[in-house]
Amino acid sequence: MSILSFSGPRWTTRYLTLAAMLTAVEVVLGKISVGDPTLLKVSLSFIATALVGYFLGPWMGGLVMIVNDLISNTIFNTGGGMFFPGYTFSAFISGVIAGLFLYQQRVTWQRIFVYEFFQILISNVFFNTLWIYVMSLSSHSSSTTFMALLAIRLPKEVISWPIESLVILVILKAFSKIKLPLQQ
Repeated sequence: MSILSFSGPRWTTRYLTLAAMLTAVEVVLGKISVGDPTLLKVSLSFIATALVGYFLGPWMGGLVMIVNDLISNTIFNTGGGMFFPGYTFSAFISGVIAGLFLYQQRVTWQRIFVYEFFQILISNVFFNTLWIYVMSLSSHSSSTTFMALLAIRLPKEVISWPIESLVILVILKAFSKIKLPLQQ
């Protein structure tokens, strides 16, 4: 058992079907959200992201997250959010991080807390705050600095870290106890 998993499953019909189903779950859970999508949004999509990484590995997981972002922000866009390529990159990074930490790994509370720490730090705190800042530069009325956005967003991320970690731990422990035909 390695620290990080750089491999993924073979691209079989079974795994592509699972990828499509997890994309649908990700889209649905992403729509169940509270808050302003351009600044602070709380949703359940972190559950599907962890499942994508757990079952599909880093590379297929990254591609699933790209497809999810494109579907969520184009076809199923409800007007609250908007498409920006930076968010698509963040989605890819989220899928890769989930796969690196969770694919074919033993589910322990330490691994889940470390996974969520890096997921939140890299994707949410750094990249998503950066994309919000970059998008605010285009509006002439905004004089928001990166640090000001970070000060607004960081408390939510600090609070959500243990909560998301515990939810993911419970869900992945349940999946690890049952032997699915997909798991080798």
